[in-house]
Amino acid sequence: MARARAARLEARHEIAVSWLPYELHPEIPDGGVPNERQFSTLQPIAQELGVRLVPPNRFHPTRRAHQAALVVEYASPEEATIYHDRIYASVWEDQLDIEDPEVLCDLANDLAVPSEIIHRVVSNDELWPAVISSMERAHEWGATGTPAWVIDNKLMVPGLQDDDFFDRVIDRLAVIKDSEEQSE
Repeated sequence: MARARAARLEARHEIAVSWLPYELHPEIPDGGVPNERQFSTLQPIAQELGVRLVPPNRFHPTRRAHQAALVVEYASPEEATIYHDRIYASVWEDQLDIEDPEVLCDLANDLAVPSEIIHRVVSNDELWPAVISSMERAHEWGATGTPAWVIDNKLMVPGLQDDDFFDRVIDRLAVIKDSEEQSE
């Protein structure tokens, strides 16, 4: 859902959104854990954003999925959004195990990234240090969950806020920026 919100923000404010990996639940063991939540509070937000949200039966660790996404972002940046959307659908629509290297490779089977690279990287945790570094930066900003938004390198906003909230924040930061530029 954060990706849908980000797309709306990019269109409304002519901004660019950068994505950083953040493992929300590192305590989830291999094989996953049963989902005991229905996410009823998220359903209205999903409907507003036009996003399908089917709570999965199990939650799987995201360690490998983050690394696979980094491979795609680096090797084929123009396809990164496609891959991120496929990972979302794998969890929230298709109930796939996004820690399975084969699943992660299949999600990229028609992309410009060779699946053997994704398989090697995720099987060996080659980009795990990059994910840890990203999470450390997020913690420095005060993020404790996802999504978390750092706007103009000045303000961290937690959660799935609505468009009106982001409009006010972005407009206010623009006013502050203009005021700072005029006083220089």
